[in-house]
Amino acid sequence: MREERRYVSPKREAQALATRTAILEAFAEQLSEPGRDKVSPSEAALRAGVSLRTVHFHFPNEASQIAALGQWFDSVLYPEGVVLVSGPDDLPRYFRDIHRMALRHPVSRALASDKGVWREMRAIRRATRLDAIRRAVKAIGAPPRATAEATAMLLSLSGADASWPLHDHGLPLDRIPDVIANTVELIVDQLRSKAKK
Repeated sequence: MREERRYVSPKREAQALATRTAILEAFAEQLSEPGRDKVSPSEAALRAGVSLRTVHFHFPNEASQIAALGQWFDSVLYPEGVVLVSGPDDLPRYFRDIHRMALRHPVSRALASDKGVWREMRAIRRATRLDAIRRAVKAIGAPPRATAEATAMLLSLSGADASWPLHDHGLPLDRIPDVIANTVELIVDQLRSKAKK
């Protein structure tokens, strides 16, 4: 039996990537509309200038759309990638980095929404990051109640939903990452003092 050889065309692959990116950008534009929490493949096809069949070829169902959007948002918001928390001492650095990168792109404000497709996308995107935060807090060795309270507080500060309200209350965007990192440092210091008792 003869083995089939797959023809690889760099031009065709680049074109497919450009089409996929245009569709994802069209989905992102939809989700950036106030109050919008669902994507429409037919609207994305119109915005991207492709057929509905092409949209479904790249993203056959809602789950694939959500997963791809999460990856796309991460590549836009965090082009250098996200370096996970390595331990308790690294928590302030992580929070400073994650907020600094997120605030560079206005789409992060839309990510702060906790409705519909956004909730699912956030859960997929952030699962590994949140687990790293939990492990770092637990490593401090404070009593269970204090650890649980600190973990809840730190997890609530870990996304754009913490940044934008600070800006809405008058804090300049360039100061927000440092303010959040300083708050994280205070929480970690307080937890360490409880671990010593």
